[in-house]
Amino acid sequence: MENNLTGSPDTKGQSKVNSNGGINPTFDFSRLSSDDIIADIDRLKKQGMEALKKQSNSFPLDVFPRSIQEIITATNRDLNYPVDFIGASMLFASSVAIGNTYRAQIKNGWLESPVIYLAIVGHAGTNKSHPLSFALQPILEQDKRTYRQYEECRLEYEKTLRLSKKEREDKAIEEPVKPIWKKSLLSDFTPEALVEVHKFNKRGIGVYIDELAGWFKNFNRYNTGSEMEFWLSALSAKQINIDRKTGDPVFIPMPFISVAGTIQNGILNELAKDNRTQNGFIDRILFVIPDDIQKSYWTESELDPIIIKNWERIISNLLTLSFTNDKTLNPIPKILEFTMDARSLLFEWQKRNTNQSNDTEDAGLKGIYSKMEMYAIRLSLILEMMKFACDESNLHSVGIEAVQGSLKLVEYFKNSAIKVHSIISNSNPLEKYPIVKQSLYKALPETFTTEQGLMIAADRGVPERTFKRFIKEQELFQWLSQGEYAKLI
Repeated sequence: MENNLTGSPDTKGQSKVNSNGGINPTFDFSRLSSDDIIADIDRLKKQGMEALKKQSNSFPLDVFPRSIQEIITATNRDLNYPVDFIGASMLFASSVAIGNTYRAQIKNGWLESPVIYLAIVGHAGTNKSHPLSFALQPILEQDKRTYRQYEECRLEYEKTLRLSKKEREDKAIEEPVKPIWKKSLLSDFTPEALVEVHKFNKRGIGVYIDELAGWFKNFNRYNTGSEMEFWLSALSAKQINIDRKTGDPVFIPMPFISVAGTIQNGILNELAKDNRTQNGFIDRILFVIPDDIQKSYWTESELDPIIIKNWERIISNLLTLSFTNDKTLNPIPKILEFTMDARSLLFEWQKRNTNQSNDTEDAGLKGIYSKMEMYAIRLSLILEMMKFACDESNLHSVGIEAVQGSLKLVEYFKNSAIKVHSIISNSNPLEKYPIVKQSLYKALPETFTTEQGLMIAADRGVPERTFKRFIKEQELFQWLSQGEYAKLI
């Protein structure tokens, strides 16, 4: 970005800037009119905003089908829902609605479910919870309907129990079966209660926790040391097999448990406790942490009811997806393979992601890069299913548009995870690098080209190969465009 006045030459053809982008010392600034100055200030503001936009980690709204983009835009305009929060919340709601109906297959024997763990991060008053509630409302409404049905069956069950055996025989009533409530969402639960609910809803469940910090703190409340391992296994859809001292054993061969919740910036460090950074648990969470988000003013506009109806229709299209059961009454998901071009794109991205992981010296970043590969597949599946729900896919395969969108989301979530990693480590990431690299970093301008950086690196005795590896460190630099980078610290 230019750091001085950049207007056109004056009437004598004398430029305000020289060939190096600096102020021309021979320029007669007294000849500038007030209009010239205002025009130059406007240009500088525009350049500054464009550079800032480039460096920000913007949520990729364009990855969604157009009808979902319209819902996100409307709720942002009329309800002040941050685009990041409502967009990510819709991904979570879609994940829960899909459940065990579909799996994505990237290679023979390698299947991924649409399970995600999501953390919405923001200061108090930044509208974190409402977007999640909005996105989950159609699923909550389904739970309300099934609860009413359960209540009716329970009353009938209790009425039948009060009859004597002879009365039941006279009325030809069979031995009553105790009804169960098949629910999809949980908020407050014990681990045992969660497994019990999942036992009766093998399609899958979603866990919605308003304050994720409480979730973490309660990991060892009931069974010291084992609950975190449960959640690590659940994300990988590993079978749940529990033998209980009281009650029947529970076996769920194909669990589906997606998790979402909110957390404030100031208590992110809670995540790092109890070895959660070392065992890879934090790396498995998709963080939504917008840049410089602030509390908004109320808006005068009203949300069109059709927007709510459209979202209800989209989620309903996913909730009504059918699946078959095996002989043990466990679900058999349908399998979606990737088209050839979609698969090729995913494999090319994986190579670049692997190179980034190998190039970094930070073990925490290596973990982030590694877990994003799993999410690249899962988010591709979710986006393809969302396209189907919006009448834009026939569900024959996962197409290239879904993969392209997934990779944009992965880049967003990767940058967010790096930001959280920096906050949790509570240190300047530059400090862990050798003195020569620290000196080089400080000498680089805020934005620079590879050519400019190589010249500065050469002056400090840093080899070209070392410099090119250095600028790949995503906690220090952000890629802006081909051959152009920005410093992040």
